[in-house]
Amino acid sequence: MEYIYYYFSKYESIELIEFLGLPVMLLIAWWAGKQYDKAKFFQQQESIQKIKLEKNIQLFQSIFEKAPIGIAIIDNNGRPIIANSKLQEMLGYSEEELGKMTLNEFSESDDAKKNMELLSDLLAGKIESYQLNKRYIRKDGQIVWGEVTSTLFPIEDPSFYVIGMVTDITKRMQAEQELRKAYQEMKHFSNRDGLTNIANRRYFDQYLNSEWERAKESSKPLSLIIVDIDFYKKYNDTYGHLAGDNCLKQIAKVLEGTIENSIGLAARFGGEEFAIVLPETTQQKAEVIANKVHSAILALQIPHKSSPISPIVTVSIGISTMIPTIFSKPDELFLKTDKALYAAKQKGRNRTVIDANKTEELC
Repeated sequence: MEYIYYYFSKYESIELIEFLGLPVMLLIAWWAGKQYDKAKFFQQQESIQKIKLEKNIQLFQSIFEKAPIGIAIIDNNGRPIIANSKLQEMLGYSEEELGKMTLNEFSESDDAKKNMELLSDLLAGKIESYQLNKRYIRKDGQIVWGEVTSTLFPIEDPSFYVIGMVTDITKRMQAEQELRKAYQEMKHFSNRDGLTNIANRRYFDQYLNSEWERAKESSKPLSLIIVDIDFYKKYNDTYGHLAGDNCLKQIAKVLEGTIENSIGLAARFGGEEFAIVLPETTQQKAEVIANKVHSAILALQIPHKSSPISPIVTVSIGISTMIPTIFSKPDELFLKTDKALYAAKQKGRNRTVIDANKTEELC
C-alpha cells in the first residue's frame, strides 16, 4: 500500500500495466507472509517439542536414578552397562565396576544358570519377558535376594538389549525361610516323643504304612523289630519315675544310634515299648541289628535289683519280616512281630525271637 501511495504522489497517474500488476504483487506479498508465518509456526512447534523431549529425558533420568528398585540396561553379553543408584547400593558395586562384569559374576551359580537360559530365550524372541527370584552376591560377599523382571528394550542400537528391574526381597525371603524352619521344627516336634525325642506312635504308624506301600511296589522285604523293657513297672516302683524316665531315654538313644547309618526309623511305641522299622531289610540283617540293640542295652549296665532274671535292665525283642503283597496289610507285620515279642517273654525274657510261628530264638 505504501508503494501505491508513493506512486500516485509522484506521478499523479498510473499506467495500465502497472495497475494490472498490482494484484499480482499483492498476492505474492500475501503468500510470502503466509510462508513466513508457517515457518515461524513450525519453528515454534519444534522448539516446544524439543523442550518436551528434554523434559521427558530429565523425567526419565530422575525416575531411573530415584526409583526404589534396581534398574539396569543389559547388553547381549549379559553386562549391565547402565545401572541406577539403587542397584549399585544393593550390590555394593559402582556402575563402572558392574559394566565390566557379567550377570554370572555376581549371581549364585544355580540362579545364574536359570537366568541366562531365560535371557537367551528373551533375546531369541521366544518370550516377551520373564520374572524370577534369584540370589545376588554383593561385593562384600553377602547374599541379596532379588525379584527380577526383564524385558526387551526397544532401541535399534544392537548394544542395548534388555532392561532388568530388581526388587530387593531379602527380608521377605528371610522371613519365608524362618517360617519354613519354624514349620519344619513344629512338624519335627509333632512327630517326636516328648520324653525320648525319638519318633512317636503317630509318626511310627505313618512311616510303617508309607514303607509298606513302597515295599509292595518294589517287592522288597520290610522288617519290624519291637523292643520291650523287662519288668519296667518294678523298675519304676523301685527307683522312681525320674529314674524310669532316664532309663527310657538311654534305651531310646541306643535304638536310634543302632540305625544311625541304616535306612529305618526308631520310635517309642508306648510306655516301655519301642519299635524299629527297617525298609529293604532282610530277616538276616534285621537279626544283626536286633543283636546289636540287645548287646548295647546290656552294656549300659543299668541296675535293676527288682528284676527276677537279672541284676541289670534287660529287654525282650521280637522280629518279623515280610514282602508286602496286594493281599496283605501292615497290621499283619505288626501282629507277627508282636507275637514274636510275646514268645520272647514266655521263654523267660532277656532274649530275641524271630516270628512266633517259627519260634526261632537268637539269644
